Amino acid sequence: MGAVLVAGGAAVLVDHAHSAATARRLPPASASSEQVLRVYLRAAVAHDCALTEALTAADAPTTPDAAWCGHRQPTSWWDDHPDLLAYRNVRAAERIPADERGGVAEECIPVDVTQTNMSGDDPGVLPGWEFCFRHTADGWRLYDQGYG
Repeated sequence: MGAVLVAGGAAVLVDHAHSAATARRLPPASASSEQVLRVYLRAAVAHDCALTEALTAADAPTTPDAAWCGHRQPTSWWDDHPDLLAYRNVRAAERIPADERGGVAEECIPVDVTQTNMSGDDPGVLPGWEFCFRHTADGWRLYDQGYG
């Protein structure tokens, strides 16, 4: 059972996944995909897993290599999980039509990310890593990420 909290003009269900403190830090439902991305990136760099999880669509495919904090808590800073260390060059969002994305339109935003511990990649900069968002009742939420 959860309670409904209004945060930034949007109703947010507060339960195990969303504490009241996390809900207060969510961008309003009217925020652009780029604004949501910037909140997500700051949270990922800070290892704020509650906020990155709250900004991820409930039906997003689980991609353990790119979860940053995603759906599991690391047991330590040196755990075998990818870490987003820094980001730069947030580019313009590209709208992907629904017929190219399984019936739901997305906005994908390329960003240069500096990471470590990502399976299959050496530590360092991944240029043009894309964060793709779908619009939900709560606003834009991260749905997928990766290259292309």
